[in-house]
Amino acid sequence: MSRSGRFTLAASAVAAALVLAACAETTTGLAEPDRMRSAETPTAAPGDVPSSDSDAGGRTGNDKAQRTIVADVGECLDGDNPGPVECSDEHTVEVTKKGTFGGDLGTTLEGTPPNAATVFRTVFPQCRDAAADYLGSASYDASTLGAWLVWADAEDWKAGHRWYRCGVAQLDGEGAPVERTGSIRHALADDFDHYRVCSATRPSTELPETVPCSEPHLAEAVGVVNAGKADEAIPSEREFNDKAGARCGTKVHRFVGADRRDVAPSWRWPDRTNWRIGFTNITCYAELNQATTGSVRGLGSSPMPN
Repeated sequence: MSRSGRFTLAASAVAAALVLAACAETTTGLAEPDRMRSAETPTAAPGDVPSSDSDAGGRTGNDKAQRTIVADVGECLDGDNPGPVECSDEHTVEVTKKGTFGGDLGTTLEGTPPNAATVFRTVFPQCRDAAADYLGSASYDASTLGAWLVWADAEDWKAGHRWYRCGVAQLDGEGAPVERTGSIRHALADDFDHYRVCSATRPSTELPETVPCSEPHLAEAVGVVNAGKADEAIPSEREFNDKAGARCGTKVHRFVGADRRDVAPSWRWPDRTNWRIGFTNITCYAELNQATTGSVRGLGSSPMPN
């Protein structure tokens, strides 16, 4: 029993691009409304047994509330069921941090859990930090791996449970977790290219459309630039551009190995809603003049791959 989700950054961002040609042409991208994924699952199966997890329990009236099995750090989840599954089996989320809601969020033993937006503002920045440590890179916004959050649903909440779990997942192009096997702990430190985002669209003009880098694509994510903290005021469009301009250009130059007229830096940044829940990175892209099925990483001055 849980609620889970992730605010989809790509569905609520604006963008700008700067071309590395002598004319330094600038293009403004799109602004999109915010979307957030959240779902509830049925109650736990009759075969579930009480958990010894100290942060998953509570009392209702004079009776001790039944405890819910909740996965621990390093364990895996399948869908929105909080019970652990073997990471070697098919699963969607790998747990990176556990906790309980306290203060105003955790005081009421009856009623329903806080709305999703409140939960995300309270907890998700911590999930973002935990994901960076677990995956081995603070630049994971440039990959197909992302932070996830699961928390007690209405029935569990009414029983007194206040647990939440941060996790990491491999995401599809819509920001939903995909089934996978095996752990992704330190995956980006070991092989970032395997999870690198490639886009079938130009980030300078529309939302990135994630595709495998072996398929035709017009952009490759090359890294991120941190623009501040979630509890700070969101930068203005000019400030985002100032932060991104030189640094994304440098990242693209290092990624490609040369300045080329057919490869240009572009970048996307979060809107106000995503900023408040911890998406404070600008994602930098190497944007291509023509689609290619090969990476431009280390291309230098060689011909563009087909």
